[in-house]
Amino acid sequence: MHQQRMKDATDELDERIVRALERAPDVTVPAEFAARVAGRLPERRAFAVRPARYGLMAMRISMAALVIALLLVAMHAGQRGNVVARSMEWLLCIELVGLAVWQGRVYKLFEPEM
Repeated sequence: MHQQRMKDATDELDERIVRALERAPDVTVPAEFAARVAGRLPERRAFAVRPARYGLMAMRISMAALVIALLLVAMHAGQRGNVVARSMEWLLCIELVGLAVWQGRVYKLFEPEM
C-alpha cells in the first residue's frame, strides 16, 4: 500500500514536470526594446579602408624580373646564336608585353560592351 502511494506520487510528479517542460513560455518584448538597446551601443567611428593592391605590386615585381631575365638571355643568345636562347628571349618578350598590356588596362578595349 505504501509503495503504491509512493509510485502514484512519483507518477504525478513526473506528469507535472513533463507538462511544465512542454508548456511554451509566454514571451513579450517591449515595444521600444530595440531602440533602447541600439541607444546603449557605443557610436561607431568611421574609418577609411584602402585596397591592398598586392596583385599590382606582384605584377610590377614580375615585370622587373622579366626585364632582368630578358637582358641576361639576350646577352647569352647574342654571343652564340643558340636557338633555345632565342626562343627563351621571344617567350620572355611575349610575357613582358602581356604583363604590360594587363597593367595598362588595354585589355578592356577588347571586351564587348553590354
